[in-house]
Amino acid sequence: MAMEDPSPSGDVSAPFLKYALFCKDTEETDDGDLSLNGIVDLFELPEPDGTEDPGDPVLATVDFNLAFCIGGVEPGDHYLFVTLKTPGIPLETPPAQKVEWEEGILFQRWIKTFRIPVQKPGIHSAAILFDGIPLGEATFLVRFAGETARPGPES
Repeated sequence: MAMEDPSPSGDVSAPFLKYALFCKDTEETDDGDLSLNGIVDLFELPEPDGTEDPGDPVLATVDFNLAFCIGGVEPGDHYLFVTLKTPGIPLETPPAQKVEWEEGILFQRWIKTFRIPVQKPGIHSAAILFDGIPLGEATFLVRFAGETARPGPES
């Protein structure tokens, strides 16, 4: 998930991910306040009934927003890269986005909408890279409805 500001004094020498999450909807007020609605950490699918098309591995398609915030960036031209990692057949990777970071900007936030083909249960994530540096990721779990959480090794 998101990483904390690496410097308590606010003095930062490298880009950092302030937060990253999937949500169903966002809303921004006129004064810039951002609301993230319907935060997604779990998506449940009905159990397959055996009538699925073996030629089409997609069980469902979901539209989620990826909301994230990056800080600690030096002014100038940079590249933002966001890629989805999901169980199943690899997805197409979108090209990097050029970002012009202006003097005096402490952080920038983005909201990107993704149509995500769900092929299998498991962790679905969006990795966020800035100038080729992995900053972190947002994740959600897909499971079949009726599955119960299995105890982990720390239980």
